[in-house]
Amino acid sequence: MALGDMNAKVNMGWTNTFHYKDFTLSFLIDAKVGGHVFSMTEATLDGWGVSERSGEARDAGQVVVDGVSFDPQLYYSTTGGTSYNSNIYTGQYVYDATNVRLRELSLGYTFRNLFGAGKNLTASLIGRNLFFFYKDAPMDPDVAAATGNGWQGVDMFALPTSRSFGLNLKFNF
Repeated sequence: MALGDMNAKVNMGWTNTFHYKDFTLSFLIDAKVGGHVFSMTEATLDGWGVSERSGEARDAGQVVVDGVSFDPQLYYSTTGGTSYNSNIYTGQYVYDATNVRLRELSLGYTFRNLFGAGKNLTASLIGRNLFFFYKDAPMDPDVAAATGNGWQGVDMFALPTSRSFGLNLKFNF
């Protein structure tokens, strides 16, 4: 499998806000359909022989691909990457970038007339990048090794996407 089209065919999001008495619940769900991502991390770990996959192959004494048995060390040192300049057989490290995630969730409460008539305080707890409903890739498909277009969708020992939690205070006077 070659890298093919790295960009998603469809990007979509759904946001909604629910109000009940003085409570407010809102969410944002993001989805990307199509495209590919490439895990240079997995390729390099396989090439070095330190991945779980290469360890299991060593324990089994072989790697079987399309019914053909290979020596694990020779197979992964050839198909994986032993350095960033290696020619990496990309097919086994390319994943579908389709994913659906809970991008943001907010739960708030409005304290009415807290500081006098018509003076309200709304406190909200907010979480971002909380979890994936679906993804095929072993990493975040939004990963980018650099800001240029040529390195989008390439995982090269990238840190995970940060998950954040916050408190929002809104005063109405």
